[in-house]
Amino acid sequence: YNTTNLLHLLRMLKVASKSCLNDTRYLVHAASNSYLGTVPRHLGTVPSGAGGNYLHHSDTPTTALQETLPRLPIPNLADTCARYLNAQRPLLTDAEFAATSDTVNKFKKGVGRDLHAALLDREKTLHPQHSYIHHAWLDMYQCDRGSVLLNSNPVLTYSDHPDSALNTQIDKATQLVTSTLRYFCTLRDNKLPPINACMMQFPLLFQSTRIPGKTRDENVRFPDSRHLAVLHKGHVYSIDVLDSRGEIRDTVALQLALEEIIADSRAPNKQGLGYFTALEREEWSNVRAELEAQNKPFLDVIDKAIFVLCLDDLKTQNSGEVLKNGLVGEGHNRWFDKSFSLVVTQDGKAGVNWEHSWGDGVTIMHMINNVHTDYLRQVPVKSAGSEAIPVVRVDPVYSDSILGQLEKAKSQYEAANSGSKVVDFNFGGFGKSAIKKFGMSPDSVSQLIFQMGYWRTHGECVGTYESGSTAHYRSGRTETIRSCSTETKNCSVAFDYDHQASLSEIVDLLKKTSSKHVSLCKEAAQGEGFDRHLFAMRTMNRHQGEKELELFTDPSWGKMANIGLSTSTVGSPALQLYLAFGAVSSQGYGIGYLMSKESFGAAVSCYLPNDHFSDFVDNLGNSAEDLLAVFQGKNFKLSRTV
Repeated sequence: YNTTNLLHLLRMLKVASKSCLNDTRYLVHAASNSYLGTVPRHLGTVPSGAGGNYLHHSDTPTTALQETLPRLPIPNLADTCARYLNAQRPLLTDAEFAATSDTVNKFKKGVGRDLHAALLDREKTLHPQHSYIHHAWLDMYQCDRGSVLLNSNPVLTYSDHPDSALNTQIDKATQLVTSTLRYFCTLRDNKLPPINACMMQFPLLFQSTRIPGKTRDENVRFPDSRHLAVLHKGHVYSIDVLDSRGEIRDTVALQLALEEIIADSRAPNKQGLGYFTALEREEWSNVRAELEAQNKPFLDVIDKAIFVLCLDDLKTQNSGEVLKNGLVGEGHNRWFDKSFSLVVTQDGKAGVNWEHSWGDGVTIMHMINNVHTDYLRQVPVKSAGSEAIPVVRVDPVYSDSILGQLEKAKSQYEAANSGSKVVDFNFGGFGKSAIKKFGMSPDSVSQLIFQMGYWRTHGECVGTYESGSTAHYRSGRTETIRSCSTETKNCSVAFDYDHQASLSEIVDLLKKTSSKHVSLCKEAAQGEGFDRHLFAMRTMNRHQGEKELELFTDPSWGKMANIGLSTSTVGSPALQLYLAFGAVSSQGYGIGYLMSKESFGAAVSCYLPNDHFSDFVDNLGNSAEDLLAVFQGKNFKLSRTV
């Protein structure tokens, strides 16, 4: 623990008996008044599966730090306006910037001042566990009528087990499901060590789903559920993986059940209802209302499951296919509304696809890291003499109307699948070690590679999103790091092969770029970015029934809102590949990246057609090569032609 954590531990003794997971004020559109539901709160008999119910046995409740977390701050209005203008500067001409500066000053002195004051007043009436952005941010996700496929759901890929015997589909699925259930039970029973992050997202990690509505969706929990929903070749199965006491069933029995499912000789069901979950939300809401008349039991199996396991009948050929399958997959064998799905391919590649409205990477990674640690302790299961957990086949009822709508949903899914691309980009020339020796921030170099790549491909700067976590604040989620800056633009220009900047001048620009980026990251982590503040004021203005603010009708806002580079980084030994997600704009790029100790890589996505995609990926590589030359004290321009 760092100093902050130690202070939290000293204070948490006052609140250790409290649990935000058992309190309705911490739940968002939950179906239950208690996170723990009716499951008994006792250790009971340890199941025969190796490791028992728990990953940890912390005497201090998991949620003990929740009450000590500070509330996400509302930034100062003048600071927000200044930061907004700084972020706009590299995107605008001098004339455009002058006009936007006038618009921002009017906003700051007029309606912006009033809206900011209204936010401060409203904060006084909020529940202590809620931040000023809490409800508006949920609305942003749940009122979005677009498809969650590519637009929302990301994927993370598990590392392989060092024992190749545990990397088959059946073994990996068995062990990851078992370890995930142990994490679930440990979290459910408040046995995880205290987490120095807001716990509000954790109740919706398990036993939950997103339900479509005409104008707004809802995240719903089913805390009494004891089963796992398994999808294989488009067929759906239910397995009770917890017994009547809420304890994990035998691991051997689980593996036998999964083997039974994989051995099912039925032909693949290419009419899987999961296609519907990739529709736009209002359309899916209409279809679901019709489905519920005859398919409520089928829907309940998936909606109420602890989580979904997708056993894919697919062998991947390369890392790009692994990423694409985890992100988009086989539409008949997916349920994109589920809080998360564990996906395991026929060749044993595993990943987690999660629905983003309920939670962010911090929550998912807490689960993945704990699960992976437990998974590494597993040994192959020997099934002789055991009986399988009973497997229940769950088949939907198809009306002519549903079949007709399903064909349309399949067509839209296939268009999204074929109209998107993901590649695995890798550069082995440097990693964190070399960058730190050079005196720069590794993340600043990652972001500079993206900026240089875009500049070399398109000849301009573009609106850029980098995700910054605010999870260490109550109901904190993310803040935008605007990593396209005047400093990154100056660097990108100086690295042009026909530019006259000397090596020493480039080094100076690099150091300034790194310093600026570190400052932007710190501001975001402290809740001092400008995006969420402006978003909250814009939302409040709309709720008041006022016309759109001039700040957001300004053409310059359109430039910034056109996110050409949507970026996010997640790193862990538990991950084999990178975070993957869809691009934000039709001609933009989605980049999940990782700067490791000795290398740099990314999952780069786009929508098709995109005539610049290959050039952009190539330019990421040559930008990294040129940076490496500078780190080595070489003048890279001597070996390049204009």
